[in-house]
Amino acid sequence: MKPRTSPEHRRLRADLPRPTLALTPGLQLRRAVDIALHDLQKVSQAERSEMLGAMRRVNDNLHGALAHTAAIGETCMVASAVQAVHAAEEHLEASELSQARVALTTARERLTPPTAKPRDLS
Repeated sequence: MKPRTSPEHRRLRADLPRPTLALTPGLQLRRAVDIALHDLQKVSQAERSEMLGAMRRVNDNLHGALAHTAAIGETCMVASAVQAVHAAEEHLEASELSQARVALTTARERLTPPTAKPRDLS
């Protein structure tokens, strides 16, 4: 049996600072966008029939990432990136590969934290 903690010890423990965990909103969506951009780069070199199947898979993966983002309550935190991913999905459904890439690149830029963006050293 576990020994009981005294009320005084519990008060002391409560006064200790607790570590904070800061997660980056949209991290899962950012990964999906990066993978989609990589996969679409390969798609551009494929034959037409392979291209359509790959574009459907990319679209399905993006849809899953959007669902995950909504499920954990991050959609409002990365709304502009979500809009860009929705635009990319529409372009993929219409087989507009280059426009989908542009929308995904926009989404990736919007999902990149300000501190992680490269600085202009000139």
